[in-house]
Amino acid sequence: MATSATRSGGVTQTLGFKPYRHLKTLTDHENAVSCVKFSNDGTLLASASLDKTLIIWSSATLTLCHRLVGHSEGISDLAWSSDSHYICSASDDRTLRIWDATVGGGCIKILRGHDDAVFCVNFNPQSSYIVSGSFDETIKVWDVKTGKCVHTIKGHTMPVTSVHYNRDGNLIISASHDGSCKIWDTETGNLLKTLIEDKAPAVSFAKFSPNEAMELWEWEVFKNLFWACE
Repeated sequence: MATSATRSGGVTQTLGFKPYRHLKTLTDHENAVSCVKFSNDGTLLASASLDKTLIIWSSATLTLCHRLVGHSEGISDLAWSSDSHYICSASDDRTLRIWDATVGGGCIKILRGHDDAVFCVNFNPQSSYIVSGSFDETIKVWDVKTGKCVHTIKGHTMPVTSVHYNRDGNLIISASHDGSCKIWDTETGNLLKTLIEDKAPAVSFAKFSPNEAMELWEWEVFKNLFWACE
């Protein structure tokens, strides 16, 4: 990003600006691509598609490393573990799958329990738990080691569109087509805060800030500013 600009001969020149340029188009999926995310160490790139597959790419060469096959329906979302060794995928086939992203791309665990398409997924910062949101209007928290569901959280009245942990992993924020964002206690699954506006449009995504500068009591102020800008 540029921090200053100069003007020479009637032309404004932005200092330090390097325009984006197209490097390569990746075309190995056979249907719409729903999600693309870099691994946390930046060495790999994963894409999820309605063609029922995940592809792991080298971020250095932009070449295909592994194609992950196993879901019976399209994949809506994926998440990387903190060490970039594992991927969890969320699918319309009502399951989540944990994959080894480093050794052949094999499926390690299948997480079953949702009653409808799984729309969103994320690891906690320690990568010991996974949180998922579904069109069945529930949030589920899974133990990565056992593959068991430890909490089924009910509170939304329409499909859940995003789920995300805070930096410490003790809070989850969810967003829903019901127009609300909700903050949950990870350990108990209890609801701590609901952000909602009458006749609110569907919320497609919610995420904690990396430094968690926004405490719970500040969400009301943020919400009011957000709606005022609509």
